[in-house]
Amino acid sequence: MPRISEQPVILKRKIRLEQGASELLEDYARFIGIGAEDVLNTVLKKMIVNDIEFQSWLSHQNVQQQGSQSSLGLSWCLVETEAA
Repeated sequence: MPRISEQPVILKRKIRLEQGASELLEDYARFIGIGAEDVLNTVLKKMIVNDIEFQSWLSHQNVQQQGSQSSLGLSWCLVETEAA
């Protein structure tokens, strides 16, 4: 039986783009036939996955965070954000 993937949680974030970048984003989204928000999500994920230095930093941050949560007896962390 095929596995049904969960839909991602969509959050609202207000960003400001330079006019040229905004125009390129809209043009590219129209060119490949998807929404500008989908383009931004895809580009951001690809950029971050391919940034080895950031991945190393993030891994280090996660290890530090797990250590501090363990020492405080916390098993989870609540983050408030606005859902779409």
